[in-house]
Amino acid sequence: MGAVAGRRPAQGGVSMRMRSEGLSWQEIDGELVILDLTHAAYLTTNRSGAFLAKRLQQESSRQQLVDALATEYEIGEDRAGTDVDVFLATLAEKRLLA
Repeated sequence: MGAVAGRRPAQGGVSMRMRSEGLSWQEIDGELVILDLTHAAYLTTNRSGAFLAKRLQQESSRQQLVDALATEYEIGEDRAGTDVDVFLATLAEKRLLA
């Protein structure tokens, strides 16, 4: 996935994490609703998005996220990479990355 709003998801060994300020999370049946109290917006995720969001509470590289998603859901690295890129682009677009 390419750039979103002038930002590009971090590649390789570059670490990133989700913002912690102004966010509230609620997990429902394995999915997350993330409320951005600062920007009056929200994001809902499926189970794999919830998995990635939890990993992004701490510094993680794109490759670490891809590896973790591929292992957790027993999918190929290409598919995991695409899913991670889409998720990171959505987080960047919604200004949820630190």
